[in-house]
Amino acid sequence: MENEIELKIMLKAENVEALADWFTQQNVLAQATDILGNTYFDTPEQFFAQSKMGLRVRNHNQKYEMTLKIKGEIVDGLHIRPEYNLPLASYRPDFKRLNSHFNLQIPQAEQIAQQLSPTFSTDFTRRKWLIELNQSQIEVALDQGMIKNGFGEEAICELELELKSGSLTDLLALLKQIPRQDGMWFSNLSKAQRGYLVGQAVKFKQQISKAIESSSGEALLQQLADYIRTVEQDLEVLDCFNQLAGLQLNSWTEAKQYLTSKAYFEENLAKIEQRLAKN
Repeated sequence: MENEIELKIMLKAENVEALADWFTQQNVLAQATDILGNTYFDTPEQFFAQSKMGLRVRNHNQKYEMTLKIKGEIVDGLHIRPEYNLPLASYRPDFKRLNSHFNLQIPQAEQIAQQLSPTFSTDFTRRKWLIELNQSQIEVALDQGMIKNGFGEEAICELELELKSGSLTDLLALLKQIPRQDGMWFSNLSKAQRGYLVGQAVKFKQQISKAIESSSGEALLQQLADYIRTVEQDLEVLDCFNQLAGLQLNSWTEAKQYLTSKAYFEENLAKIEQRLAKN
């Protein structure tokens, strides 16, 4: 088991190459480009989605690895969560073996294993740089590709900064050095979460309505922001966001522009810095 600690930043395509050039100029220990094929599996009742987990099989150069990601802490684009990795002989998941190997004690693991079927895919090209900063090593991954399920497809264009060794302070220091511009924003949505929601606006709205009833504060604010950036106009959600954020955004278009702006990125960066300073 590993604890994955990473920051996730969504990008507009026009920002990609300038950022790639900037990372290449840092203290790079290694860099590579990989083509990754990922299939996510779930039961008919969506056991993993309901449990806020993700089960995938990744194909990299005909080598297969199964990964189970467990719900952790996700705030302001900072993802801290446990994950379990197991090599496979083929693309077929072996959840029963993973459950046993890591002594996860998930009830009805054998029944879950028998019911698994492909739910969606995330296929992308990953450019990555291993950067050394002070005494820390940080892997930067720039992903471009597609999420596809039975309801539609959606582009992947995102940046992940993962702390491989060292301190969160250095991860934050690298983040603060990245050139900032409009069309960059922190997101709490993982690829797996997006995979369950592509082409299903009604399902996404149901999740947001449930969050409005049960959540509050910064966690709810970030969920509303992800929703506004993703779907078409919903004035009820915009009103809720305005009240919670203390803003007066007058239209859905204005809200989307604000939530993908350099100014909003910097506001969230300041929140991340404050949160890490308390730890």
